[in-house]
Amino acid sequence: MNKTEKVALRESIIIVLMGAVINFPLQTYLLWLTIDNWKWADPLKISIFIQIIITVVALLRVYAIRMRFQRGKF
Repeated sequence: MNKTEKVALRESIIIVLMGAVINFPLQTYLLWLTIDNWKWADPLKISIFIQIIITVVALLRVYAIRMRFQRGKF
């Protein structure tokens, strides 16, 4: 495995692990919010709402991690 592949693997592992650490509590909170607090009952509405939020968070997370890797801070 050459240096580029090692860096890419390390970056991929960090992105995936950070996703798991951030997305599980976020999804749990959003489900609690939509079902218990807002009393939403439509699964499609809940899924679309949660998917939009998680997608925005994922874009920000991956962008931040990529910028840190580009600057050599990871």
